[in-house]
Amino acid sequence: LIHKGNRNMALKSSLRQSSTKGSSSNGEGSVTQAPCKPYQVSVSFRFIFLTLLSSALLSFTVGRAVRVLLLEGPRGALLWPHLESSMRNRPDYHLGAGKSRRDLPLPQMMDGKEVPRTVYTSKNFDTAAAATSSSVLVEKSRTAVDSEGEADEEVTCDTDGGSCSRGKDPAEVEDEDDDEEDDDDDEDDDYDDDDDDDDDDEEEHLPAGQHLLVDMKDVDGTFLNSEELLAQAMVDVVADSRLTLLSYHCHTLVPTGVSCVGVLLESHISFHTWPTEGVITLDLFTCGAAPLLPVLPVIERLFAIPRPPLFEGEEVRKPGMLWSHKLRGFRAEMEHGDTDALSSSDLGEDVLGDNTYDLKEEVASVQTPFQRIDIYNLIDSRKLTAADYERSLSNDGSYQSQHPELFAPNKVVFLDGVKQSTLNGDAGYHESLVHPGMFAHDHPKRVAIIGGGEGATLREVLKHDTVEKCTMVEIDELMVMTSHKYLKEWSDCSDIVGSAEWCVDDPRADVRYEDAVAWFIDRFGDGVAEAEKKFHEDDYVPFDVIIMDALDPQVNIPFAEVLYKQPAFLQSIYDSLTEDGIIVMQLGDAPSIHDPSDQVGRNENRAIITEHLLRMGFESVHVYEEKHSDFGDPWSYLVAMKDFTARTNWYLNVAEIEVAIKDRIKHTYSGKSALRFFDGATMMTYQTPHKAFETIYCRNKPVPQGCDEISKGFSKSRPNAPVSSFEVKASQVGDQAGRGIFAKVDIPKGAYIGVEQSMNSIKVTPTTYDIISSHVEEYVEAAGFDAVVEFLWGYGFESNLYGEISYVVDSTILTFVNHGCNGTYNAADAGSTGTEMTADEFDAEYFWHDPYNLVVARHLPYSQSSGDVALRGIKAGEEILNNYLDFTSSEKHWKADVLDLRNQCLGKGVGSITDYESGKPRTEAWRKDEGEKQD
Repeated sequence: LIHKGNRNMALKSSLRQSSTKGSSSNGEGSVTQAPCKPYQVSVSFRFIFLTLLSSALLSFTVGRAVRVLLLEGPRGALLWPHLESSMRNRPDYHLGAGKSRRDLPLPQMMDGKEVPRTVYTSKNFDTAAAATSSSVLVEKSRTAVDSEGEADEEVTCDTDGGSCSRGKDPAEVEDEDDDEEDDDDDEDDDYDDDDDDDDDDEEEHLPAGQHLLVDMKDVDGTFLNSEELLAQAMVDVVADSRLTLLSYHCHTLVPTGVSCVGVLLESHISFHTWPTEGVITLDLFTCGAAPLLPVLPVIERLFAIPRPPLFEGEEVRKPGMLWSHKLRGFRAEMEHGDTDALSSSDLGEDVLGDNTYDLKEEVASVQTPFQRIDIYNLIDSRKLTAADYERSLSNDGSYQSQHPELFAPNKVVFLDGVKQSTLNGDAGYHESLVHPGMFAHDHPKRVAIIGGGEGATLREVLKHDTVEKCTMVEIDELMVMTSHKYLKEWSDCSDIVGSAEWCVDDPRADVRYEDAVAWFIDRFGDGVAEAEKKFHEDDYVPFDVIIMDALDPQVNIPFAEVLYKQPAFLQSIYDSLTEDGIIVMQLGDAPSIHDPSDQVGRNENRAIITEHLLRMGFESVHVYEEKHSDFGDPWSYLVAMKDFTARTNWYLNVAEIEVAIKDRIKHTYSGKSALRFFDGATMMTYQTPHKAFETIYCRNKPVPQGCDEISKGFSKSRPNAPVSSFEVKASQVGDQAGRGIFAKVDIPKGAYIGVEQSMNSIKVTPTTYDIISSHVEEYVEAAGFDAVVEFLWGYGFESNLYGEISYVVDSTILTFVNHGCNGTYNAADAGSTGTEMTADEFDAEYFWHDPYNLVVARHLPYSQSSGDVALRGIKAGEEILNNYLDFTSSEKHWKADVLDLRNQCLGKGVGSITDYESGKPRTEAWRKDEGEKQD
């Protein structure tokens, strides 16, 4: 190195020499300067080394100080209370995968999957209750786990695996960055395409999941106390279920028992065991989209290990399993489909979500183009036990083995999660759906079924020997085939004489796999001209009975709206029936007295369909319910008749129904009755609607006629004039009026007239009267029958509330109440109007019956025998007069009744009682008239 002072002196001397020697003068006095020479500076290696070393020491000192002051200090202050507490980390807790004290299996990654991007943090608490504690993490060669259990390097998971989070693999991100740099010039052109790709990659993960809870008993105690075996089973369950196990932690407890929890990419799996009792409880939660129900067989295979026999020949009980499946979290509204089945109240909550079933076994789960079909075998522990079922399969001579059908599992069918039918309720539901309407028809030959994919409705129809053809229109062919495979009991006609093993193969069955709505509209809808008919001519022949065994009206899906709200379809149904045709349909769960009117709420479709049926012209509509259909709640049904006289068959008594069953239902090869549930006594319960039907009917707006207390009768708040308040005297109506009834006391307006004895009347039903009148018509020598008919005609009055003509004879003195001419009547039905003089004998509008009045339907005996009230205040000594126009029973009798009353009021005729008591027989003239009509 050159000293600074010497260097300056040398430079100055050099400059001066250069100035003298390098200059010359030319003629013009110019001077030429010589060029300068460059110089060099040399630095030693020692100086460089010392400089770098001092810089490194200074940087380390500053960095360490910053770490202590800003990171370790606050962190130590935060963890100090925990580190100083009695809870300590086990020394072997964070050794990492494969280094724990116990030889436990490692979590397995599926092929094509990488360890996801996670941060592992754990805390272990020493306790005397745990004999061992082990943690195992998923292995990853490039993942280093430090002594505190935190991964230094993070790896992103594959979102296609159904995890609860989303992200991208770092390699993918790097590739995207490279692509962005390479394609920077084309960024604007590809912007929209990149957006679309991002949308596809960014899968939405809702805050929701599935939870599977499994309880097992009678499991091998040795297995339940082995941490290694249990851990292996857990790892295998996760692997076989194609889930991703990140880590798991197990404790072997003192004195026995093991608890393990596994952390999944999708959520968690955990269990606890009681080896002495042979019990294990396990739960598996995932937030992935893959269904959890298929995991159940895997869990049962790996964990339901039976104990070995204690001695040779011991019968070891098979491990039992109770389980429940629940949907957790919050879901967005979904379209009607596969997921709806799991979230439904019937399948999702009442079956899958209930762990009280001793047996809950999936028989089949089929997705058709139209719906999802789920079939389960169930044993409800509140009714039967799995032990009884297992014993019924043995040959030990027990009651169970002798009657295995009584202990078999209940097979249940669900469509889109809604319960449709059960093995235990099959007869109760399908027989109560089909036979009331079928027996209401005199002779059903052609029957149509809408829906009925299980085949049970077809089975019941084919039991009637009057049926010549039954057309079943079912849109879902796969539903029919699935039922044939898994629900053979529903469509088994092998025991019916003359039928087939499968009801669909019966020669009378005509099964069409078509849309029922389009099928009926195309053949019977408005505008189908004769020249435009394009189907087989037999398709246009009307039906005697149509049975709708389709969706419940309460189901909120578009197809249900079409079935119950489309006027064109309903009108085509009406037009496809014969003149005396009948339609039958199920209306879903029956109402309760706490329900609002059907006009509002979930039963709106039930009100709409009823209104449509009445508007189309059905003359008699009936509702009934059956509680043995195995739906939990009673089930409701509707029968609508185009001909009012079909009510006669509806109101047959027990004996008459039993005779009809014997005459019509086909015999069986086994000799047993073809009907397992329906009989005469059962039909009697359908004839009167339940109180709840009347209650919600009277909540309609406007309030229907008859919902007042007068129509219902027997109101304690309304006064009654007992029969003892009246006496018999000569009538003041006219010389030929005969006897009359007079009040002995004042009777207030609105009071009942002899209501306490109104039910003590003689009633002759339509079928009884038909037998009597037919004998009178055919046998001249039947004098006894003539006397009965003359008595009914003389003292009784006709009624058609039960369909055909029936007679009622008042058994008290009130039978002598006369007609009040010219509107002078003072005691009659509360709604009585019109007189014999103002009535048009050619217009029967006065004669009108309400085809659907649930008050009348529930109080038919009272409506037929009584209902008279004081229309005004009646003074003592005043004659009681009625309006005989109210007793007209049918339109065909209207003209004759009007003219007869008019003649009596004009003094040109006498009443029926006077006519009868005069001894003038009328049966001979009637017999002659009937013979001329037949001729």
